[in-house]
Amino acid sequence: MLVRDLRYALRTLARAPGFALAVVLTLGLGIGANTAVFSVVRGVLLRPLPHADGDRLVYLRQSAEQAGQENVLFSVPEIIDYRSASRTLGAFAEFSSLRFNMLDHGEPVQVRAGIVTGNFFDVLGLRAVAGRTFDSRDDGPGADPVLVLTHDYWQRAFGGDPAAIGKVVRVNGRPLTIVGVVQPAPHYPERTDVFVNMVTSPHHMSATMVQGRTHRMTEVFARLAPGATVPQARAELAQLQTRVHAEHPEAYEAASGYRIAVTPLRDELVRRARLTLYLLMGTAGFVLLIACANVANLTLMRNVRRERELAVRAALGAERSRLRRLLFSESLVLAVAGAVLGLLLGFVVVDVLVAFAERFTPRAAEIRIDGAVLAFALLVATAAAVAVAFVPALPREGGPGISLVGAGMRSTGGAARRRIQRALVVTQLAVTVIVLTGAGLLARTLLNLYDIDTGVNLHDVLTMEVPIAGTGRSRADVLGLYDEMRNRLIAVPGVVEVGIGSTIPLRSTGFMLELNAEGRVPLDGEPTPRAQYRTATPEFFSAAGIPVLAGRAFDATDHAASPRVVVLNKTLADRLFPDRDPIGRRVAWTGDVLRFIPVSGDWRTVVGVVADTRDGSPDADPQPVVFQPFAQEAFTGGFVIRTRTDAAALAPIATRIVRDVLPEQPIENVMTLEAIRSESIAPRRLNAFLVGAFAGLALLIASVGIAAVLAFSVSLRTAEFGIRMSLGATPARVLRMVIGEGGALLGIGLGVGILASLGAARVLAGLLFGVAPHDPATIAGVLLVMVTVGLTACSVPALRAARVDPVEAMRTE
Repeated sequence: MLVRDLRYALRTLARAPGFALAVVLTLGLGIGANTAVFSVVRGVLLRPLPHADGDRLVYLRQSAEQAGQENVLFSVPEIIDYRSASRTLGAFAEFSSLRFNMLDHGEPVQVRAGIVTGNFFDVLGLRAVAGRTFDSRDDGPGADPVLVLTHDYWQRAFGGDPAAIGKVVRVNGRPLTIVGVVQPAPHYPERTDVFVNMVTSPHHMSATMVQGRTHRMTEVFARLAPGATVPQARAELAQLQTRVHAEHPEAYEAASGYRIAVTPLRDELVRRARLTLYLLMGTAGFVLLIACANVANLTLMRNVRRERELAVRAALGAERSRLRRLLFSESLVLAVAGAVLGLLLGFVVVDVLVAFAERFTPRAAEIRIDGAVLAFALLVATAAAVAVAFVPALPREGGPGISLVGAGMRSTGGAARRRIQRALVVTQLAVTVIVLTGAGLLARTLLNLYDIDTGVNLHDVLTMEVPIAGTGRSRADVLGLYDEMRNRLIAVPGVVEVGIGSTIPLRSTGFMLELNAEGRVPLDGEPTPRAQYRTATPEFFSAAGIPVLAGRAFDATDHAASPRVVVLNKTLADRLFPDRDPIGRRVAWTGDVLRFIPVSGDWRTVVGVVADTRDGSPDADPQPVVFQPFAQEAFTGGFVIRTRTDAAALAPIATRIVRDVLPEQPIENVMTLEAIRSESIAPRRLNAFLVGAFAGLALLIASVGIAAVLAFSVSLRTAEFGIRMSLGATPARVLRMVIGEGGALLGIGLGVGILASLGAARVLAGLLFGVAPHDPATIAGVLLVMVTVGLTACSVPALRAARVDPVEAMRTE
């Protein structure tokens, strides 16, 4: 019977190709949008971790939120304390992130390295796909320095060649043997290219690292003990933290608010992505709702013309269930065809969505169209078929009220059907308003981000990171090499200025240190001020276009043998010296951490104040920063090159100059400041683009829906319009009548939609910047677009009604 019904459905739909095409396209767009977004949600939120027993893994985060530090990491003594005392956490694994220069495999490159303990892969439940991972023999000062490649770096740099195992490469001048490739897994807390054991980093084996309680530079992963739960681990860690703080009060300033959070690794990996993905899924669901409402309306209109057929079947004894199965078979054919089209669209856009998700979560690589996604598309198609099949009312079998004559083309479908049709149109319009409002708010956010003063002059500036420090050279040699490269770069025609800094504007951030200001008395309960440690040459500020607000920038007299001087940014100057002129005041780095890093606690005189820069993201609050002369505090650095013409065109020349001076020197992130700013806004731009695309799709479907309903109404009322015009009604009056009918639906839909969007937009609050969820300008813009598109859609059938020939209409009737 099912086969017979499907064959009948195919024959019936073949006689209505326009209807079938409209339904398949509408459902295809709705199902395609939902399938593509579901593939992201499944890959990021629903798919189990690739780690063995991944649901037992947790991530430990130590923060000092009152001091403005979301993640201060852990020191080795802290890890030892918690590891030895915890009963709910069965094993701890340590991870430190550093960048190393790697040679002997193609061009010199800088790799993101994870310095890990020997039990790291065992704790995280990761296995080798080639060679081996680390174990206990790779711990301790007597271990051989070895390296494990991540799977994606193995594919990218070595082409997946198994012969890479056993190769020797030089990392920061030391030979390391590649011993294995680890299975694909999400990288956290940041993208990692290679893993190395502790002995590879002399600093990690030093007494300063092993003994310094405030020398915090280690991430901690742990595995729950058998039978233990996350709430139990949180409670235990809170008790242990209280004890540790009491035993070492000098390491935990009470005003800073130190605390430890225990989070399942699966949740930690999607912490930044969850709200965005829920937004996309909700938006795609709205699009599917609009599509189904449109298809239901098309089905209602078609069934008016099929009432004679259904009435005849009922009169001949067909049961209602039989009639419903016939309608369901047609709907199912159309829905499955729409699902196939939707899947094709999903395959096309999935790569775009992967690139989108990479901005928010390390699990983006797990996004794919798989069996679960195919099942989801089929489920959505079946649900849509059921919904559409049960919209039309059916005649009762053999009922006395059946009128075969009345089931002809003159039937209007009754008041109930008209109410359903209008309700569906109002629903489409209201939901479209909600989606358009969300898209408008995200678009306003994007415009606001582009309008923010970044604190630098973005135009015609090229930047490049050249990390030559930490390679065994003396401080004097490092300064000499940077000076030689700078002198060659400034000699290039079109170059205006070349500055060197330990960080690149808008991109990097320095490490945070505690700071003391001479004569400043802290308030009760106020945490010790902290600031980012950065270095810069005298030309750095002018090259980057960072304005000097007070005093001066560095100059040539600020060298290694001269008195220590610093330049503060405005945020730090206002914090340390709110009521005084900071020029001539003195500041000094402080804290126990100075025992473990090559930074002195000498007093330094403030000689200038510069504008704040928006580093990392335009909507991020400016961080307090201390700049020191590059000649006095040489650290790894990068170049900021201001030009008279297109800065990007200078990239090959600048790269060649660095290669001439240091042939084996890695060069990273050769980008203009404008490109860096654009990259930082990319997640918001993708948000606005995707939601805007869904909004445009919703608007198109809704406008087609209202036009189709009015067109159908006009076709049924042809005789009425003919009679009206024969009795003196003008075409303009008929035009106003039809547009008035559509305008009433439009007005109700807009009213409901605006009220609903005021509540729904509050969900977006975490994704907005500089605009309120109830922004009047956005709402006004949405209303203008909807009224324009809605009236345009109404005008097409209205013009058709106004051109009705009274004589021809009466003759046809």
